[in-house]
Amino acid sequence: MRILAIRYSGLGDLVMLLPALARLKARNPEAHITLLTDRSNQAFPVVADGLVDATILFDRRRLKKGLLPALGAIAALFRKLRSTTFDQVIDFHNFGETATISYLAKAPVKRGAPKRSKYHYGYTERVPRNERDHRSQFFCRIAGVDDAWTVPSLHLSESGRDYRGRLRDCSVDNRPVLGLNIGSTQENRRWSHHRFAELARRLGGQYRVLVFIGPGETAYAPAFEGVCEIVTGVSIPQLCGAISCCDYFISNDTGPVHLAGALGVSTLTLFSTGEDWQVGALAERKAWIRNAEINAISVDEVMARLADLTAGTEACA
Repeated sequence: MRILAIRYSGLGDLVMLLPALARLKARNPEAHITLLTDRSNQAFPVVADGLVDATILFDRRRLKKGLLPALGAIAALFRKLRSTTFDQVIDFHNFGETATISYLAKAPVKRGAPKRSKYHYGYTERVPRNERDHRSQFFCRIAGVDDAWTVPSLHLSESGRDYRGRLRDCSVDNRPVLGLNIGSTQENRRWSHHRFAELARRLGGQYRVLVFIGPGETAYAPAFEGVCEIVTGVSIPQLCGAISCCDYFISNDTGPVHLAGALGVSTLTLFSTGEDWQVGALAERKAWIRNAEINAISVDEVMARLADLTAGTEACA
């Protein structure tokens, strides 16, 4: 069975998609899953534990670069789509653009949970849009598989293992490792890098602290120089290798915290707009703090919640 799964972004959503893909594979061991996703996620299949067999990459940034680049990108996408016949298309986005992609893809079965009735044309099988629980469970219902909450697993590639090995070789003591991820896709979901730096200073005696700085946050790096170790400029497999070194991982609500949960790392997520019950990390041990004004969260609060997490008394607010 050839399945086309549609989910552009972001990295956290792809991790939340893994339970649905795992159950599709369990039901159809010979299933070949192609993921239509954003070009920035092209390395994701390397860590997806064998659940993604192929990708169709779409650089949606080209849609904002003028009419000709946009038309070129769309034409290239549809050439790729029409070159393969699928048995099933599953749309995990369900908005107008992906409804059209589903409609035009060559497949007898097209599943989705359209957000509006005007998008019904894209699907032969429409799933009720029931988002009463975690997004990963909603994805399972769209796929038509069991929707029990579960922790996914990620695969460490050779480059990920090599990167982890280099970090471990640099360790000079046996302190537990604390990862701090300062990234965010939206500013109103970003806990200040100044607060992360203060947290690193205050915990530096107790933990070996690694700060994770994404390509959009390099301007913040000077705040951490001489304070803790900086992980930046890495691929997704290397990022997984670095995160797997950590015992605890404190992060804004963004992709790397989902990687951490799937890698078996205990997580502490700082939320502003999101809710853990719906989009939190799929982790065995986790805690979170939520405040609509994210910078109203104090360093003392984060340290107290981390202490709860390390003690096994995950008090969450």
